[in-house]
Amino acid sequence: MATGGEGTRYETFDTSGPEDDLIPQQSASMKIKIRGEKSIERFQEKFGTLPEYFVQVPGRVNLIGEHIDYCGYGVFPMAIEQDVILSCRKVFNNDENCLSTLQITNTQRQYVDYECRLDQIKHILCSREEGKGPEWYYYFLCGVEGVLQHFSLLDNGGKKLPSLEISLDGSIPQSAGLSSSSAVVCAAALATILVNGIRMRKDEMASLCAKSERYIGTEGGGMDQAIAMLASSGTAQLIEFIPSLHGEKVFLPSTAVFVIANCLAKANKAASSAFNIRVAECRLGTWILGKRNGIVDWSNFNRLKDLQRYLGFSFNDMKALLDKEIHPESYGSSDIAEILELNTDQLSQKPLMKKIPFESTRFELYNRLKHVVEEAERVQLFRKACEDKNPGMMGELMYQSHWSLSKLYDCSHPFLDTLVKISEGSAFGARLTGAGYVSKFTN
Repeated sequence: MATGGEGTRYETFDTSGPEDDLIPQQSASMKIKIRGEKSIERFQEKFGTLPEYFVQVPGRVNLIGEHIDYCGYGVFPMAIEQDVILSCRKVFNNDENCLSTLQITNTQRQYVDYECRLDQIKHILCSREEGKGPEWYYYFLCGVEGVLQHFSLLDNGGKKLPSLEISLDGSIPQSAGLSSSSAVVCAAALATILVNGIRMRKDEMASLCAKSERYIGTEGGGMDQAIAMLASSGTAQLIEFIPSLHGEKVFLPSTAVFVIANCLAKANKAASSAFNIRVAECRLGTWILGKRNGIVDWSNFNRLKDLQRYLGFSFNDMKALLDKEIHPESYGSSDIAEILELNTDQLSQKPLMKKIPFESTRFELYNRLKHVVEEAERVQLFRKACEDKNPGMMGELMYQSHWSLSKLYDCSHPFLDTLVKISEGSAFGARLTGAGYVSKFTN
């Protein structure tokens, strides 16, 4: 604890320690207080008092390993200086029958203030209009709801929980592939456990936040939340999800400089089903590979890496299996149902398939799985290139990754492709980072 202006106490979460530690609570440094000035100012303006706590969560850039976390494969992100910072206060009501509330405001005035009861959040999230990008505060609601459900905090109807007053300030560019939305989810979850006196390990919180963000409708794999919790200064992290979530620090060559360039094409992955279709293509392809290899419970293998481990296959074995069992042409829903010996209605009712226009979609199974297997292998090669201090090889792998994302995964954009081409001859390598552009092109 540290004393702030006018005797106010400040407390902040620090996510820089070992990944298996509890998330520590510590006195806010002067650097944190300076970074939080805009948030404090907006908090005072909105709530008429000073905040009690800070929560700070970084954005991230993924160096390599795109669209493979939800297939169970390792990824290679690092945290960046741009972040989300919250000023927070918990408020208790003397009336024990009074229901607890959340009030949230944003330092960027184009974003409207929001207020709701804590026991209403799940209904609000489940009632969101499909096909429309969520309002900014929906991501915050995801983080709060995740904690409320995980710890069954609403069992008494939410009457004895503290209410939350929050001011948010973010410096992460939005829709730029740098995880601004996941940073908000993580910050919200951290604020909720803080005001309720809950302690958690970082890896546990990362898993909880990954699950929480799915309230928004996208079936992400957990990379963004993991690096937000496990990041350490001066290193990237090789984050693995199987057999359990863990991060390994990887030091980058001291002569390497990573430049993040924004091509200014925006896509909100929660505004359409395009992202979930990519996840579904990987899952359907995995089921087909399992089925054709005689696995009776093939539907239990939702992630390709789980299937690879079960079969004991190398990356080369997986490539050969893919070439043998799945053709390059697209599949219709009836084609897949026939292979899996199900009717289309049965298959369309699988949990993920209910989130996409299943029967009208043409699924590019071969291209998606080819990218996933080769990208997973590139992550391991990238790690070795880092250990060998070989920026030339690191760059070549980044170029390979980009064109795989552009041609096989169909999630780049002409602006992005142009940036990558411009970099040739003046950089070791360049690639798309983040989910990319998984919806129709717009300028």
